[in-house]
Amino acid sequence: MEESEAAPAPRPSMRHRHGQVAPVLPDEVIVEQILTRVPAADTVRFQAVCRAWRAALTSDHFVHAYQAVRTAAAAAQPPEIVFFTRAAAGSTAFYSSRLKPTTPPRNCSPAPAPAARELVTVGNLRANDLVLSGTKPCRGLTLLFQPRENAYHVCNLSTGEHVSLPPCSPARKEITDGPYVLSSTGLGFDTAAGEHVVVRLFEDLSKRQRCEVFGLRSGGGWRPLAGGRVPVPEHAAKGLNGQPPVFLPAEGCFYWHIYTSFYFHGSEERRFATPEPIMSLSVATGEFGWVRMPEERASHAFRLGELDGELCASVDMRLGVEQYELWVRTAAGGGGTPTPLWSLRCRINLASLAWPMREALGRGFRVLPLGSWGGKILLGTSRHEVYAYDPEINSVDRVFSVQEFMDAPREPELLLNIAMHEETVASVHRRPLAGDVGRLKMKLGRSSVANRGGGTADQHRQESTVAQQQVQQMLGATMALLRYMVNRHN
Repeated sequence: MEESEAAPAPRPSMRHRHGQVAPVLPDEVIVEQILTRVPAADTVRFQAVCRAWRAALTSDHFVHAYQAVRTAAAAAQPPEIVFFTRAAAGSTAFYSSRLKPTTPPRNCSPAPAPAARELVTVGNLRANDLVLSGTKPCRGLTLLFQPRENAYHVCNLSTGEHVSLPPCSPARKEITDGPYVLSSTGLGFDTAAGEHVVVRLFEDLSKRQRCEVFGLRSGGGWRPLAGGRVPVPEHAAKGLNGQPPVFLPAEGCFYWHIYTSFYFHGSEERRFATPEPIMSLSVATGEFGWVRMPEERASHAFRLGELDGELCASVDMRLGVEQYELWVRTAAGGGGTPTPLWSLRCRINLASLAWPMREALGRGFRVLPLGSWGGKILLGTSRHEVYAYDPEINSVDRVFSVQEFMDAPREPELLLNIAMHEETVASVHRRPLAGDVGRLKMKLGRSSVANRGGGTADQHRQESTVAQQQVQQMLGATMALLRYMVNRHN
């Protein structure tokens, strides 16, 4: 008799040695009380037990129940960081590790340093041409993309489930060398449609400004934003350099930093200027908008991020007063429709920090907020490190470094190589009829890497290597800009 999907799986009788029948737990108890507490990767393996378990473990009900259990458990533990590195034979390995506690418990021996557990290894993905979209997953999913190949993949790094998006139109490059393209792609969620969406803003080879959307549940290939009825603002893609936008789930909006001075100067910069340096896009309405920076910091360099659900501008003032500022855009109180306003969240005065942290946090190309933990702000750097900043006493602790597990790779040219990690069983909702197939050779991880710590000599050797890589990277970028300027004047 063929097994029915709706019926629970038949169970073999379990007897004690005296012949008495052992009690058997109901399926709903096993699924909701036990399987919601196992690692996400194991739920993928358990789907092969029977059809009933597969249906239960892939249902929206189980996804929500699993997330609720994980959220409750995570409140008592340090957050997890995900990072990736080059593995054997051109593959890329993703790992996660919990942050180190900043204050050890009293009257207790120090806890062992957290190890890094392997999440997945991808056999056909190069680590040196890979960008993580954003500093945290979007409802459990992460967008991976390779700027040089226009290849986009949405995946769950906990379970290895993924979908490779269909080919898309190429974007123009103002600088021939490097990953810098007039394009930016991000992952968001359409609440009305109940699906994840990938939004791509770019300038095509004929110099047209375009915006395309791909829905993971609806599929059907890339489609113009709002059916092509909403025009993309003039020169919007001129200031893009490949970095992904920031998506705020509570608002359902994407935010881009339009940085035209990256490519253009003088009259060309004024010609391609946009109304404001920040552009927004509502997923629900498909409408674009403009956001003004705080008047006090309108002339300073900044990077966009997300901090506790709010848009955050990380203002880099190291060249002038040796400090960072984090500005957040919050809704103002009062009646009527609230107008979001910028406010200073904290000022990180590097000059007042103790010397090791002052020098460490002052290095690197970029610093972005990752979130909050225990009243402290987590700061991720392009040197593959995470620091916990206490705004009350202006102190910093390093709570994660890739160097504690392996030799650190060079600084990424776009965004960061680290992000917050969420253990989740969220599905990519692949639709076979849409032709969506996962082209990545995903293998679930089974190993872990011990925290090697490292003595002073090892630390200096690793920092010297990274410094040399920084110099080489800066020289390469400078040469690319020089070649670009020469070509434009010839």
